[in-house]
Amino acid sequence: MRKFNRWFQLTLVLSLLASAFARSAETNSRPESVAAKIRKACEETKIDDRLNALVGVGDKLTLNEIPEAIKAAEELKQLRERVVFKESVLKRWGELAPAEAFGEVANLPESIVKVEVVRSVAPAFSQKDATAAAAAAAKMKPGRSRNEAVQLIAESWAKKDAPAAIRWVNGLPESFPKDAALHDIYFVWVHLDPAGAASTIQNLPSGDMKNALVMNVAGDWAARDPSNAVKWAEALPLETDKALAQVNIAEAWADVKPLAAVEFAMQLSPAELKRRAVLAALERWATQDPQQALSWTLKMSDASLQLEGVARILNIYVPTAPEAAGHWVEQLAPGPLRESAIGNYVEDVRLWDPGAGTRLASKTANVVEREQRTEQCFTLWHAWDPDAARRWLKGTDFSEDIKQRWLSEKPTE
Repeated sequence: MRKFNRWFQLTLVLSLLASAFARSAETNSRPESVAAKIRKACEETKIDDRLNALVGVGDKLTLNEIPEAIKAAEELKQLRERVVFKESVLKRWGELAPAEAFGEVANLPESIVKVEVVRSVAPAFSQKDATAAAAAAAKMKPGRSRNEAVQLIAESWAKKDAPAAIRWVNGLPESFPKDAALHDIYFVWVHLDPAGAASTIQNLPSGDMKNALVMNVAGDWAARDPSNAVKWAEALPLETDKALAQVNIAEAWADVKPLAAVEFAMQLSPAELKRRAVLAALERWATQDPQQALSWTLKMSDASLQLEGVARILNIYVPTAPEAAGHWVEQLAPGPLRESAIGNYVEDVRLWDPGAGTRLASKTANVVEREQRTEQCFTLWHAWDPDAARRWLKGTDFSEDIKQRWLSEKPTE
């Protein structure tokens, strides 16, 4: 009898387990409905959690669930819930079927939701079929959403075929945001294909946009193919465009081959163009190897340009390596270059290492400048590290009156 009871109990347990597994399998085989997912999301007490949960529902919808979700969005109680969920549903639709989603969004009343969804759907539509996206945008009612769509489609199209995008925008009626769309196309084009964009850019009307585009063409082209970038710049019909391009070529070229860039810049004329290009190239060189850039400036025959070049390099070098930069300045031979470099160093180093600035400032040859430069750094050094500053000052040959004045002063910064 006991054996039978044990067998009966075992059979009962197995039966119950089988039934539970069957119910679980049946539950798992039925996907949770959109309505159920929304209800679950809305059970979140905190509003941020609730809205994030609704967005999560929208982000994971299938194409077949989109119509039900759009209808469900309108039935949500709170405005913020409706706005957030509807936006997420429409954006998801744009991911799955951008042409169909754009068609729906284009007919919505103007609102922030429409604008936000257009920003998501228009580029996706354009990537799939730029011609169709452009035609659909052109049919939209006037408003901010249409303007956004035109610009976004133009920018996306430019990544594949900038000339075609330009032709489309130029063919739009004047009521469309043509200037803004062309602006976006040009700036995409010059970075993707500066050589291809160059001839179009140089024929644009003079102005800030053209100047910026010339700079971008020169910089991007010089980084890839400096010799042909130089030929293009030299052939530009307007001297202002030519000068702007040459300066930017020197600067961008210096990122790749700084010595070649400064040598190119040194051949330019007139003198002001040469100065701008050399200084631009030296600054880029300084970000890579300031010691080499400084050594090269010592060989320059143009004393004025040499002083400016050292100042530009130290301006970059000193904040990153005060000790090494100071050592270089200190090793210079007595003369105008050393005096100018000490002044540049003191100005650049005082907020990083005022002690180093003070010590080098005190080696200035001119008595008046020596006092002014030393004071400039010492007061800050004294505020930061009074013991070290006092010990140093005690061993100097400055007068007792000057010493007492400096010790009583407070830093200006």
